[in-house]
Amino acid sequence: MTDTVERDLDLAWELLAAQPTHPRVAELAARVLAAQPERSSALMVLAYHREALGDTDEARRLYHRIAARRDNRFIWAARALRRLESAEHDHDEALRWARIVLGQNHEDWDDWMQLGHAQANAGEHEAGWWQLDEAVALCARTAPDDLPKALAKRAEYLLGSCAPPGRFAPAAEEAIRANAADSWVAMLLGYAYLAQYRFDDAEQLGLRLLREAPTDDLLLGLVDTARTMLRIVEKARGDDITLADIRSTGALEMAWQQIRDQKLGIDLASALAALDAVMPAELRATLRPGTAAEELADGDEKVGSMVAEDLLTWHDGQPPGSGAAWGWAESFRLMSAAEILAMDAMIEADRAAHPDWPENELREQVMTDDAGAYLVAVAFGALVKRRPGRPDEPVADSMADWIWDRVAGFGGRDPRPAPLRTEKPTADPLPAPGTPPAGVIVTMCAALGTPVDSAAYAELRALFPGSTVRRSELVPEEPSVDGVYLEVLDGLVTRVRVDVAHCPKADRVISGLDLGGHRGSVDAYVRTHGAVPHNSWVNRANGEATVVYDFAGHRLGLRWADGSLAHIFVTGA
Repeated sequence: MTDTVERDLDLAWELLAAQPTHPRVAELAARVLAAQPERSSALMVLAYHREALGDTDEARRLYHRIAARRDNRFIWAARALRRLESAEHDHDEALRWARIVLGQNHEDWDDWMQLGHAQANAGEHEAGWWQLDEAVALCARTAPDDLPKALAKRAEYLLGSCAPPGRFAPAAEEAIRANAADSWVAMLLGYAYLAQYRFDDAEQLGLRLLREAPTDDLLLGLVDTARTMLRIVEKARGDDITLADIRSTGALEMAWQQIRDQKLGIDLASALAALDAVMPAELRATLRPGTAAEELADGDEKVGSMVAEDLLTWHDGQPPGSGAAWGWAESFRLMSAAEILAMDAMIEADRAAHPDWPENELREQVMTDDAGAYLVAVAFGALVKRRPGRPDEPVADSMADWIWDRVAGFGGRDPRPAPLRTEKPTADPLPAPGTPPAGVIVTMCAALGTPVDSAAYAELRALFPGSTVRRSELVPEEPSVDGVYLEVLDGLVTRVRVDVAHCPKADRVISGLDLGGHRGSVDAYVRTHGAVPHNSWVNRANGEATVVYDFAGHRLGLRWADGSLAHIFVTGA
């Protein structure tokens, strides 16, 4: 019987690798489970099979069932859930599982790469991008043969989290140096060069790629745009056109964003398709049929190609007074092609009467509230609200973002990573490297090596009056009201430990330290404050990882469990 079960299980794994959707996979796994319900490996086969079939709900249920067993398949189930939630664009849940994985295994560079990916998509952009770099460095140290793969993943994940061209381009360059055959990364790098105004680099890269794919429209467009910009720059030297004038339009940045968004499936066309799937009947009833692209291209006057063409081929406007159907805070409706062209002609005919619509401005008005206000796509693709006599008001980063917001509001899935945010400066500037961090930890360090009748010890006990004091290694540790544990041997303080989960003052132990941050951001913070890495280790029994630093003449230890900071302790050097 046992031999039959093992053969079935082995065959199930082999068939899964070759044909993951084959129905025989489920039959074999079910047969194993009927004989041995405790076999988590058979459940994993079944879960992978359901995921391959697109049944993500059942796959998720099976992965959770395996994870709940906490056996030797736990980490594989956790990785699968991390991957599944990322694919489903549940970025916060993907981040949670990424941290759980690292609570079990701290050695695999790809697990750290996945953490950075999840962080950046969930909105922790700088920490996530820093972690991607750290994962590449870890790969170089521990698995150098995998380095081309790690570099390509970093470039892909930077792109996927909407990193700006200046962040993406160096990573893409490094990935291509390691693997010149990665043509998709190379093409995106070419457009990143355009957005950085590196026209010579864009042209040369595009020409190299065209030798391999001479009919690729994106590559032809890349080379053509690069050469056009080189001619403009050359001509501008004798004319009044400056590079600053070119930059002010944001046209090249928009080209980069459009190519990137198409790659990620978050462009305007994708947003409109997603909206069709969840659109309320009330809104659908107000939308006119779309206009053929050929009709929009006919005639001397044409609507803009930034966003208006996509919107009008989707639906050629809405009747006046129908804007409330969008369920937005304000009642703006789509304008028709005829309305847009008529308005353009009216503005052009009498510029003085339309001071809010500057000449040679890159803009496309696409929605109106029928009371004199418009939603307008302007330079760099931003969507603004324009009203007579008032400054433009930001509405969304792009028309696509506005549509995606409506999709999410109607209950649809939103695939966008968390939007980039401008990092707020800290209230107090960070101290120079080597300056001890402020906060309770200073008192903890001051108490080390002092007798129990010292002022430093009295100050520490005043901060944590409920702390437990151990005076012998042989005495069991008792629960502490404050979550703080003191060791006093031979009358001197030798160790202070803080249980982060139970200490009400834990966030003050190292002032400014984000206790919810991952190891990378915490490491960067304490290093900035003068801590120097000393050593580290992982407890194989429970997966806890400990990092020890030389700090202010003492040792500072940080212990991690399940991806979270669990303990902070200081001891003598």
